[in-house]
This record gives sequence, C-alpha cells and structure tokens, in this order.
Amino acid sequence: ERERQAKAEGAPSAETAPDADKSLEATSKGRTKFAEVPTLPTASEEVGFGAEVEAAFIEVFDNKAPRVLECFRRLRRGEEFVQVHPGEGVQRAGSYMEGLTAVAFPEMNSGQYEWLKTVEENAHVIQKEFALAMKDPGSMLVRGNRVWAKAALDEAVAYGPNWRTLVLQDRGVWEESNIKMFPRTHKLLSDMAAPTLEVFFARQDAKTGIASHTDNSNFIQTTHLGIDVPEGECWIKVGEHTRNWMNGKIIICDTSFMHETSNDSENDRYVLIMRHWHPEVTEVEKVANQFLFEALDDGESAGVAVAKKQAQKRLSALLSVAGGKKKKRGGKAGGFGGGGFKK
Repeated sequence: ERERQAKAEGAPSAETAPDADKSLEATSKGRTKFAEVPTLPTASEEVGFGAEVEAAFIEVFDNKAPRVLECFRRLRRGEEFVQVHPGEGVQRAGSYMEGLTAVAFPEMNSGQYEWLKTVEENAHVIQKEFALAMKDPGSMLVRGNRVWAKAALDEAVAYGPNWRTLVLQDRGVWEESNIKMFPRTHKLLSDMAAPTLEVFFARQDAKTGIASHTDNSNFIQTTHLGIDVPEGECWIKVGEHTRNWMNGKIIICDTSFMHETSNDSENDRYVLIMRHWHPEVTEVEKVANQFLFEALDDGESAGVAVAKKQAQKRLSALLSVAGGKKKKRGGKAGGFGGGGFKK
C-alpha cells in the first residue's frame, strides 16, 4: 500500500532506514532474490481484508493485469524485492512489478518522456510563478493547505526535520487551494494529461540532507525540476550515480534504487517533484494499481466495493476506447486479443 502522506524524493517505509548491505540477499552478479519480511501472513493463511481485496481484483481484472496481481500477492506475503544491478546500484521494493526497466537515472531523450521535455521547455513559466508566490509567504500560508508541511512521522528518520513540501497533487487528485496559487503550473500539466500521481514543491534547507532510503515501489518514478537551486552545491545520489540539480532542468530518477540527497550550500533548495507512472506500465495496469490504492487506502469492505465499481467503470471505458481504435484500423474489436494491449 502506498504511503498516505504526500511524498517525494523518496517515500521510505519504516523498514528502509537500515543499511541495505545488512539485509541484502541479492548476489554480486545481480540475480533476483526476494528477501522475506515476516510482517504479513501468507495469502493462503489470510482470510481477512487482504483476501477480500484480492478476490475483488480478480473479479474485475481476471487475467488482464497479472503483474499487478503478483505484486500485490508478494506484498501480502511480506516479501521485499532486492537486487544488485551492476553499474547502477541496489534496488529495493516492497511493491515490485516484474519486467520494468531498472535504471537509476532514466534518460529524457529515450523517447518515453516526451511530456517531460515539454515541462522542461516551460520551466521558466513555473519558476516565474513560484518566485511571484514566494514574495508573499504569509499569503501562501493563509490561502493554501498544509503549505511547507513537514515529512510524515514514518519518514522522519531519513528526511530530517527541515524537509518541507507544498502539495499540488496527491494520488492523482489536485489540491484545489494550492493550485489556485499556481494556476499556470497546474494548467501546463493538466493540458498535456501528464501521467502524474503526485506533484509538489519541495524545500531542502541549507546544510541539510536526506539519508539513504528507497521509495519502495518500482512502477512509480520520480522526476525533479530545478526551481530555485544553488547550482554546484546540492546533489542527489541514486544507486551508484550522482547528479547535481540545475535551475530549469529535469532529473528523472528510479527511486526504488537506494537514494540520498544533500544541500551543502548556505541557501535553501527548491524543486518541483512529479511522481509518475513508469512508462512501461500499461494503461490496464494503471487502472489495476489505482484500484489497489483506493481499496487499501479505505481499509474497509465498503471501500473495497466502491473501489471495485470505480475500477469496473475505468476498465470498461478503457476497453471501449481500445475497441474503437481497432475498428478504425479494420481489425477485430474489443478485448486484449490481437495485441490490443500488453498484459
């Protein structure tokens, strides 16, 4: 289950603070290994809420999202994925989907991040809007919601007391009070239908850092846009690689790799953080994951029922659109046959 508070640069769970080497069970050659974390009963033993969620998942998606279902089953069994990627670093994830490319710093020019190119091209718009808002911080506190909020308690070990966020989007839902202060930033991302789940400004105070941790999920990536950065004096390390933030520039991170940050300057560092789907997650898998987010977040049977209905509507709409496109191409309509979707 994803964390309930707004996150960024990482969203560590309570288990991610210890040194990775102490519990690392991957071989030096990078072979996959699932490290057993005995915190949840096995799927066969559990007859409560987790089993109820899984049954609803199967009823809605059948065999259309097997990677998501297996990811959830591993979570229920308390398994953590741990792997050493030679030349990249240590990847750790309690929520792990098979088959997704794992690179510490994905390249924006790979052809999978065209929307982020547009964001970077319009960085000056976001920077200008941010600078204008920061001229009246008192007004921001009055008009906004949880402006420059501290990290949640379970993040405090890694993040420290001085890391703050101003949330624009959480779980795919825009924060109405805060986007009114940043309408152009909101419009830019909304108009391009950016595949974001979380969007927020993050402040890292001068002479502070964030300890090494994992975001615990490999199907959601994290991208930073430098907004007001003391260039050359602050950095982020993901796996075995380190990059410096630059004003107006994008850095894409796979934060299921162990990662840390530091601001060595005398000034605060501000970046816009966007947490978004890994580009290799299919549209059906997004709907399936969204169902799990909503069902687990509610935590009650009634919430599972609501999440199930929402998932059925989304999936039906998605398949309808896919079927229409196949008809226009002269192919068979409907479903996942004939290569309409990757599974």
